[in-house]
Amino acid sequence: MALFESIKYKVIKKDGHIEIRQYDDIYLASTKTSLNQSKDSGFSNVFRYISGQNDQKEKISMTTPVVTYEEDDLLVTGFYVPSKYPKDKIPKPLENQVFINNLKESYYAVIRFRGKWTNKNFEKHDQILLDYIHHNHYEISSKRLIMRYQPPLVPGLFRRNEIAYQINYMKD
Repeated sequence: MALFESIKYKVIKKDGHIEIRQYDDIYLASTKTSLNQSKDSGFSNVFRYISGQNDQKEKISMTTPVVTYEEDDLLVTGFYVPSKYPKDKIPKPLENQVFINNLKESYYAVIRFRGKWTNKNFEKHDQILLDYIHHNHYEISSKRLIMRYQPPLVPGLFRRNEIAYQINYMKD
């Protein structure tokens, strides 16, 4: 049994380290912060929310992955809201810098890889995924999502990382 609940998805197609996945609606407790090299800021804002700084004063279980993406020269960092919360029962953040973000049900092209959170590592795997997407004539309809499944204290070799793009996908 996993230690933390993870975002659920269905694998539609697998090609090596790349998968086409179908996700249901995903709700993220998110915050926006300045960009940094390892694209990992904002954790403390969202951690306060799951630690009880919400309208229900409820501690919310830690989940995986932490999802980040860039928007307007800022980094958006979000924790997956556990599936036990229906949309209308998600605790509301008490701090202005935390908001609930909805990623609508969709298909994503995803590459899984290990290693440190460096621009070099992200860019290398991002290019492999983009080449795959273009080669297969998928149309990208989102920003790049970086998904991290382990905390920073875990050595890079043991970290599960993913990059994902929402795509327009038609089942064969």
